[in-house]
Amino acid sequence: MVAYGEPDWASPGAATTGAPAGGAEISTVNTGAVNAVQRPDRSKCTHVVLSLVLIGLCAAMCALGVFALINNIRIEDFSEWFIASYMILFSVLLFMYELMWWCGIGPLNRVIRKNFGFMYKITGKAFYMILVACLCIGVSKEVLGNLDWLRWFTGIGWGFVGVLLIFLQITSPQTFANYRGPTAGILEPGSSVAEEVTV
Repeated sequence: MVAYGEPDWASPGAATTGAPAGGAEISTVNTGAVNAVQRPDRSKCTHVVLSLVLIGLCAAMCALGVFALINNIRIEDFSEWFIASYMILFSVLLFMYELMWWCGIGPLNRVIRKNFGFMYKITGKAFYMILVACLCIGVSKEVLGNLDWLRWFTGIGWGFVGVLLIFLQITSPQTFANYRGPTAGILEPGSSVAEEVTV
């Protein structure tokens, strides 16, 4: 018998607790899951930064297309008209999508979702950006003249962000776990059921 005030482990064979019932084993290994540091979710901040970068890249590409159209007047290369026009069109398309992410534009959202649904997923947007980056680099140096740096800046920027989105999607999928595309014009105001657009 253990004396009052002494721990039960002080006397051999005086343990007051027995083995767990049912023969279940107790794990003594600390896996770290219980006392892991809970970090704040910064994915929303990442979405905001990426959206602002994309808006800046859209402005750069639109400027590149406008400069290519203006400078093509003296060269009159027919294919450069198409490349510059498509650059403006593609940059405005992505800009409108990013604008709808900030403020809802219902009718525009319905049209873009119907015709360009791949923009509502991260991988679709990433491959779109890589494709359009190739279009940027395809502008002739003679058309741009001393603005050739803008072609490389825009093309490399769009391609880099596209590859970065794919890289983040593969290596850190929790970054885009709560990403949702714009839903304005698709949901009724006050509706609690949302059409889920997952990544």
